[in-house]
Amino acid sequence: MNGELAPSQLRRLHEHYDGLRELAASCDVPAVRAAVGVAVAELRVALDGQTLDLDFYETGTADARAASAAV
Repeated sequence: MNGELAPSQLRRLHEHYDGLRELAASCDVPAVRAAVGVAVAELRVALDGQTLDLDFYETGTADARAASAAV
């Protein structure tokens, strides 16, 4: 193992990252929203330098951004 993620792992992590951000944006339970926010931040730190393009400073997921742009 060379310490780098396989392309399939990068794809899956990107999907999970988007899912976690969507959950954080839509969850009304403060404790869950906070825990998901921490998980997103931890994932972002872990993936730093792995060349995974994450829109960390944008709000919402790609689907949510597309839906709001269509309105």
